[in-house]
Amino acid sequence: MSRKLIFSYVVIGLLLIWAGFELIPTIQYERLTPAEKEVLREEGKLTELKSKIIKRGLDLQGGMHLVLEVNIPELVDGLAKNKSISYYDFIENVNKKYKENVDVDYLDLFLVEADNNQIRLARYYTDRGHQNSDIVKSLKIEAKESVSRGLEVIRNRVDQFGVSEPTIQRQGDKRIIVELAGITDIDRARNLIQSTALLEFKLLKDATIAQDAINRIDKVIRKNTPQDLTDTTNQNEKILESESKDKAVSLEDIFGITENKETKSDTSKNSSVTVDDNIVAERPFSSLLRNLGQIGTGVPAENVYAVKKILNMSDVKKVLPADLEILWSSKSKALTTQTGDVKEFFILYFVEREPGLTGQYITEAKGTIASLNSDNAGQSVVNVNMDSKGARIWSRLTGANIGRRVAIVLDNKVQMAPNIKSKIPGGRTVIEGLNSIQEAKDMEIVLKAGALPAPLDIIEERTIGASLGADSIRQGTRSVLIGLIVIIVFIVFYYKGSGLIAFVTLLLNIIFVLAVLAFLGATLTLPGIAGLVLTMGMSVDANVLIFERIREEYKKGKTVRSAVENGYNRALMTILDANLTTLIAALVLWQFGTGPIKGFAITLFWGIVFNFVSGYFISKTIFTTITTRKVVKKLSI
Repeated sequence: MSRKLIFSYVVIGLLLIWAGFELIPTIQYERLTPAEKEVLREEGKLTELKSKIIKRGLDLQGGMHLVLEVNIPELVDGLAKNKSISYYDFIENVNKKYKENVDVDYLDLFLVEADNNQIRLARYYTDRGHQNSDIVKSLKIEAKESVSRGLEVIRNRVDQFGVSEPTIQRQGDKRIIVELAGITDIDRARNLIQSTALLEFKLLKDATIAQDAINRIDKVIRKNTPQDLTDTTNQNEKILESESKDKAVSLEDIFGITENKETKSDTSKNSSVTVDDNIVAERPFSSLLRNLGQIGTGVPAENVYAVKKILNMSDVKKVLPADLEILWSSKSKALTTQTGDVKEFFILYFVEREPGLTGQYITEAKGTIASLNSDNAGQSVVNVNMDSKGARIWSRLTGANIGRRVAIVLDNKVQMAPNIKSKIPGGRTVIEGLNSIQEAKDMEIVLKAGALPAPLDIIEERTIGASLGADSIRQGTRSVLIGLIVIIVFIVFYYKGSGLIAFVTLLLNIIFVLAVLAFLGATLTLPGIAGLVLTMGMSVDANVLIFERIREEYKKGKTVRSAVENGYNRALMTILDANLTTLIAALVLWQFGTGPIKGFAITLFWGIVFNFVSGYFISKTIFTTITTRKVVKKLSI
């Protein structure tokens, strides 16, 4: 036996051992029952096993596909300071024109409208330049950078969420694509990704200021002029001190708010509201609210849509003080009314617009169950630690405002608003009022990952169920098997015994491709299976070239051994040429393609590589072994 043949045996043996080592975890995982998987999960071994298997894509195991887009209007509005009536008029006009033609660039339209209306943007966007064009240029840079920072934040959140092999990539200047394969809790994942996670600590306004804001809104709803808005605090009975007489009325009858198609299709947007019949004529907005004592100003759940509609009116925004912001509670409270009924109420908080402290100083967040010796024993809470600068700010804020309430705000929703009882040193605080430990853990994830630099809107969402993914696997497997059987029948029928050698090398090619997918941690997708089927066809093509060359040499009267040797040598350059061009194309698709294209390119690329290894190198070794050990007078080909 020649040294060359021994070297070939060693290489093939190592390849087979490597392929078996890489594929055994996948085989083990696929044979596990749900009960066995649960046991391994409890032992902490399931994650380790899953890290070694062939990952399946969204189309093979189900999951969700999201396309997120940076909300440029909200980003621009959020960066503005010193907002005035002129600003609100200007931004309302820009947004209106943008909705009429969404194909235009928002910031280009923003600049044109600012110049046409002689708006000095430097008044609202400080430290961004003096000329409107310079400020808009700065805002465009901010928008692009927000996508890059958003990618990192989402990636950190998804990693902590525990999704294996997520796809998170940028698309254009404003969009991010997120694919989470195998995920089952769709709503939780959506909220975790889309949550801005902007944590703020804001002081509540005094009750007199809150009442003044309510009275101002009442005046607007009654179509009063701005001159009538002065000295409103004591002109009317305060909502905070009144008792209500509830009455159900329609939105259109009282406020002129008509239902549209969107309203009718959304059950959260009620067509009727419960008003206080004692004051609805004089104070229509106040009639939607309820005095909840120490809790604050409540809004019955059926009135939420109407109140939100009113608070979003541009005329209402104009009359409210510039340093005031009205926020909602993150969840409703079940409270007993004067009649003894239990109703759901959301709380309105009247807070300082500028936060006293933000989440940028947070160094650690931990979702847990409060200890038994604490005030909130047994509740789900998030313990928050701040850095030294945050600790100093928090200490000053709490020390200077003892007796006031501070709202802990996440994504413009108030999680809690406790009274400041004493100065809090050390930079530690606790966020409570959470429904479950899962909610606490989710808050921990978003706080650790940091806030998104800009709001992200979901513009496309596709959810693929696990059963549909299973169907895809069955169909994909069936297509591979059918293709394999057809090829085997053809090649064995046409090339007889040599066709069996071709079948063995074809099978090895598939095994090697699957092994390299497991080794690289790559994801097998439905287009990837298509690439695998194409690889099978190219493998047969290589065998046909070799066998035809051997036939030609054999017909010339050469010995079997000589015909095999010359046949392989003559076919080599043709195989290299055909495979090299396809290999380059696959490499380009792999490098620059996304989603299904990339999945197809990965299996095609490695299929071509191992096509040469098995279809040429291994098949030649088998033929050489047969013709070397004994004198073969006739070749079955």
